[in-house]
Amino acid sequence: MDSPNSVHFFLGILLLTGLLFGLLASRLGWPRVAAYVVAGVLFSPSLLGGLLEIRVGDWADPLTTVALGIIAYLIGGSITTGQLRRTGRGIIGSTLGESLGAALAVCGAMALLLPLEIGGVSTLLLALAFGAIAAPTAPAATIAVLHQYRAQGPLSSTLLGVTALDDAVGVILFAIVTALAGMSSLAGGVGGALLEIAGSILLGGILGYGLSRMARHVIRDLRLPLVIAAILLAIGVAERLELSELLAAMALGFSARASIGAAGDRLFAPVEYLEELVFLVFFTVAGAMFDPAVLVQHLGLVLAYYLARLAGKVGGAAAGAHLGGAPPQVRRWLGLALIPQAGVAIGLALAIGQYPALQGASEIVLNVILGSTLLTAISGPVAVRFALSRAGECGDVRKGRSGSK
Repeated sequence: MDSPNSVHFFLGILLLTGLLFGLLASRLGWPRVAAYVVAGVLFSPSLLGGLLEIRVGDWADPLTTVALGIIAYLIGGSITTGQLRRTGRGIIGSTLGESLGAALAVCGAMALLLPLEIGGVSTLLLALAFGAIAAPTAPAATIAVLHQYRAQGPLSSTLLGVTALDDAVGVILFAIVTALAGMSSLAGGVGGALLEIAGSILLGGILGYGLSRMARHVIRDLRLPLVIAAILLAIGVAERLELSELLAAMALGFSARASIGAAGDRLFAPVEYLEELVFLVFFTVAGAMFDPAVLVQHLGLVLAYYLARLAGKVGGAAAGAHLGGAPPQVRRWLGLALIPQAGVAIGLALAIGQYPALQGASEIVLNVILGSTLLTAISGPVAVRFALSRAGECGDVRKGRSGSK
């Protein structure tokens, strides 16, 4: 395990490098998130991390968990009840279309490419596992790009709602796959997943209401510590109760915003000052945890997973948005903005090893997901930026159009 001194040294070098890469990306007009990931990859074990004998130790897990919790809180607070009433049908249709589309496309591709059996696990079962893991989208990269370019409009609102909901779809699909693996009855597996999701939302909802009540009696300088404490509490209680930490944090933000009404900036403006630091920490550390050797070892499967998931997201999002009555720019560009994948997918891949019927293939699943995640972490933010720009929702694009009138 890393000594405290080496951890501080490594984290300082990592964040400074990420900051410099981010500044360069801003000058070139590229999303800073992708630059943070590239900076982190430079310090992975196969590159500078091995040469300098520094690595991401056990300290990285709690650090990235807290960062992801803060990001989830901001996502939850970005979705208002008014938005859901106006675009709820479109968000639900889009979510089901893109998540199920990705799951089916990846499942089909893996069923064709995988050998008949790996480690005692059948091709069909393994393909289903890959399909379930393909459903979630990484909210961190999405919200980072949205905030960097001050994006607003139907696509931006739908994108926030979809990334908040498709994690739940992924959890349900994963529960069905583990049930099929013989761990429990199908009804029991789905029921357990629904209970976990409901419990996470209930926990976040209760804590969010309490946070909104307390915020009315706290001076401005203490609001940021109050919010951070609430996020940590939501994450900690969810972990103890074996609930979804991400969904609990999202529900916390949504409930707090809904409960406090017009005074919502009290609970979100202070946290938004920290968001760039949170993004810098999360994405550089995540990049340093990847091993580029994974891309070489399983390059064929990694590319197949990545391309099949992309095709499923784009096609499924277009179909789901059309059925949900979403505006044309949402149908056309939503799928391209859903490429990013990270925390939830990696968590599900790691969980594969906990099920005896799937343990024999757990290593290959994790390697393929890590390799694909590296590709999406770099290409995803660029795709989100392109989709928002084409939809005319980036701040600079909107400003240009309004100035030309």
